[in-house]
Amino acid sequence: MSWRAVPFILLALVACDKDEKAKELASSVAGDSSMPDVYIPPTDAAALQVDASFTMPERPIPKDQTMVSMSAPQETQMKAITYMASMRSPRPGDAASDPAYAADLVSKLKPILLSLDKGGDKSRWNRVEMEANGRQVNLLMETGCDAQLPKTAVVNRAAIQFTTLLQHGILVIRCNDTKIQCLQSVRDPDDVLCTTGIRHK
Repeated sequence: MSWRAVPFILLALVACDKDEKAKELASSVAGDSSMPDVYIPPTDAAALQVDASFTMPERPIPKDQTMVSMSAPQETQMKAITYMASMRSPRPGDAASDPAYAADLVSKLKPILLSLDKGGDKSRWNRVEMEANGRQVNLLMETGCDAQLPKTAVVNRAAIQFTTLLQHGILVIRCNDTKIQCLQSVRDPDDVLCTTGIRHK
């Protein structure tokens, strides 16, 4: 699985005899970057608007909160998996993924992320990667991931608006340090969800 998402959730699920459901949900969160992009690029700006009929799954915590911790109830953790999967999933009417644009964004963000990393072993932990054919950009670091980091790196430092990313098919910006991961929706700047997300490499 290429996406290092919510490992603490998976550990909790394995321990409670729900292996098959956990694997299914984990797969839906991680996605498959080899899957073809089936959506047709919109022909006008109006087509980039979010489908009003689409409803996100129930958010695990209120929108003014961002962290689902390891000690959260199992039901909350399951909701976090489902919600994160929906955040990064394309919808009809979305722009097609643009790997070339995402790759250029990765290059721009590398020095920015390095400067934001508060760790002492950045050469081991710090890197920027695109995933799912450009649908997601991962900001991997040693220390410093929080609910504000994706916006700080992209909007404040790189001076790129989330609406621009959405027009190029990027749906989420994710940061992950050695202890925490946060997923920032590009559709909704106020929609950020964080979990305990330990990395080992």
